Amino acid sequence: MKVFLICLIAVILVAGLYVWVHRILINRATIMLRNRAQQTTDQAVNQCLQDDLGWDRTLQSELVADVWGKGVLAFEYHFPVADLADLTKERLEQKLNDYASGHQLLEAGESFVVTDWWQYEHVQHIDVAYLLNEATREYVADLKKIDH
Repeated sequence: MKVFLICLIAVILVAGLYVWVHRILINRATIMLRNRAQQTTDQAVNQCLQDDLGWDRTLQSELVADVWGKGVLAFEYHFPVADLADLTKERLEQKLNDYASGHQLLEAGESFVVTDWWQYEHVQHIDVAYLLNEATREYVADLKKIDH
């Protein structure tokens, strides 16, 4: 009986350890992917805004809230409305996808989608999704369903 209990406890400990290590590795991989995607998106947005608006500054993005799910690669930028000039959501999205094709970020289709474009207290807020994984594609598809 003692041998059985010891074996049962050992199996439970090994299973618990496996789940814990697996979760750490998955979370680490997700964080690494998100950081690389954020850097790539920051570079693309900054390059497009610098080319279009002649800026000499660099914007840093913030992750769109995690309520949309783990692994969603959507980032928010904000800057004063006065700096916007004639830039539109569609024009920025086209420039971002031109940037993506020029830098071979994805093989086919669009790489970036401007998912949100709004102003509050003279600050322009722009959300950009980098369509690198399935979670982000589903996020963009859900947003499109909401818009219709």
